[in-house]
Amino acid sequence: MNKRIAVLILVMLAVFSLPSVANAVIKASDYINDCHTKIYTYSGGQLGINFSINGADKMNKIGAKTIILQEQAPGSSSWTAVKTFSYTEYTGMLRNKALSHNYTVYYYDAIPGYSYKAKVYFYAENGGYDTLELTSPVVTAK
Repeated sequence: MNKRIAVLILVMLAVFSLPSVANAVIKASDYINDCHTKIYTYSGGQLGINFSINGADKMNKIGAKTIILQEQAPGSSSWTAVKTFSYTEYTGMLRNKALSHNYTVYYYDAIPGYSYKAKVYFYAENGGYDTLELTSPVVTAK
């Protein structure tokens, strides 16, 4: 009986310590507090790739430098890059003199039934800089 109680206590300690570990990863660096990305699906093969980033302070530049959209055919296990969005072409991806940034880029050639995910390369600069890569959840095009 004592072993069961000890095991139960250890399991509970492990479970209750998980949120603190997850919260520790949210503070990415001295420049990036947290960031998120999501893909919205619209009919007719349109996708909206949204990202948001919060800086640790007001940043000289904040946002994303690159977004790589990948697709996967039904039944396939491989992912193929189909579009790269760069801040040099999509100037709204980076914002100057801001604490945070939220932005969406659009892709119009998604194939209904195919799966899509985006790798977002976040960037924050204020004297020094930091980058962070985050992959969106997978969605299926309509």
